Amino acid sequence: MTETEKQHDISTLTSGAMAPIWEWVEERIPPDTGIFDAHAHIGEDLDGRTMTADGMRERMKAAHVKKSIVFALNDPNALEDFSGPNDVVWRAHEEHPGFFVPFFRLNPHKEYEREFERCVERGFSGLKLHPVSQKFELDDERAVRLFEMAAKADLPVIIHAGFGMNRIVEALLPTIEGNPELRLILGHAAFVEILQAARVFADHPNVIFETSVARAAELYELFASFDPSRICFGSDIPYGDLPSTLYATLAAAEAAGIEKEHLRGILSENIRRWFP
Repeated sequence: MTETEKQHDISTLTSGAMAPIWEWVEERIPPDTGIFDAHAHIGEDLDGRTMTADGMRERMKAAHVKKSIVFALNDPNALEDFSGPNDVVWRAHEEHPGFFVPFFRLNPHKEYEREFERCVERGFSGLKLHPVSQKFELDDERAVRLFEMAAKADLPVIIHAGFGMNRIVEALLPTIEGNPELRLILGHAAFVEILQAARVFADHPNVIFETSVARAAELYELFASFDPSRICFGSDIPYGDLPSTLYATLAAAEAAGIEKEHLRGILSENIRRWFP
């Protein structure tokens, strides 16, 4: 077990002082809900964070998570095209069939066409872009080209839209309007512009908000102002963990008056529609 995995060991997050919180979470998960985590990582990051496929599966089983979207971290072995880290994600998918939905990661500043085509041909289910780690704007022409390629290939794209972001709505809107078929997951619920994003993207049904590591007040604002059928749960493992992110999502939904019938969608069915 790596140091990161020890810090996020599910047993330490569901026992002791955390036990009442985890019991509260379990009581509010609708029966027979196969939780779908829409945001998790496998591999290692430049900052030292790590997560193995086996470690991810252990956490999923303990927290009743049936399926997770997984992609590479900002890997020190990414080199030009992220092909090595993408291979790590694909191996995890092969070694744990049916549990991981593999996304590939790219850097718009590098030559990405060959790796894009290789991953599409291999069978990856989507694309991850991180404007902060790879230092690009969402309306950079190289990023826009990737969005267009993903739309043409019918691949969903998840983007980092949390810490460190300055421009989300203004930068994304022309691409979304020009590619209405593009399926876009706003990681971390675009919390730095959450109310503006909820208002502007309300009429764009292929844009959904993913909840990982957004703060309770921001999640409350989202649940109180946006269609719950376009919100999905995410953990951001290894930066978040399943018990605390499930708690934050369920507590904010309850505070906002979200009906129990919508919780199953938020925890599973809303994102599962894209990955039947």
